[in-house]
Amino acid sequence: MSYANWIPDGVRREDGIDLIDAVLAPLFVLASFSTAAVGSMTLYDPINWGFEDVLYAASGSEITLGFVVTMITIVTAWVTNGQTSLDDFTDVETITLLLAIVLNVSVALIPMVCSAVESHWFLGWFLVMLNGAAFYLIAYK
Repeated sequence: MSYANWIPDGVRREDGIDLIDAVLAPLFVLASFSTAAVGSMTLYDPINWGFEDVLYAASGSEITLGFVVTMITIVTAWVTNGQTSLDDFTDVETITLLLAIVLNVSVALIPMVCSAVESHWFLGWFLVMLNGAAFYLIAYK
């Protein structure tokens, strides 16, 4: 079942950047910077939220606004671009997608992984680049 047919043609394009991807890409980049602890973005007016704000915390795990935006963006890009199966991707592309999702979830739910990413800048930048590659594969392939 392809959910891409539910999106109007004026918003979605099969062969390039569409409106949804153009809106999601900058949000995804900002959220990835925050999730990977290499940068942050805070909105002051009319709301006072930042991507590093903790929405839920328990036992050392923290669900941040950046993590939620990252996951919503990945799912939205997947659904709106007609990706319904991993069979459309090569083995390397599949590993890239799965690794990005696993690392993002691990940073949010496993305190040791979060601490490692926050402590070592190169791990944070690796996560940002991995997120960029995953979004590219989902949105533009």
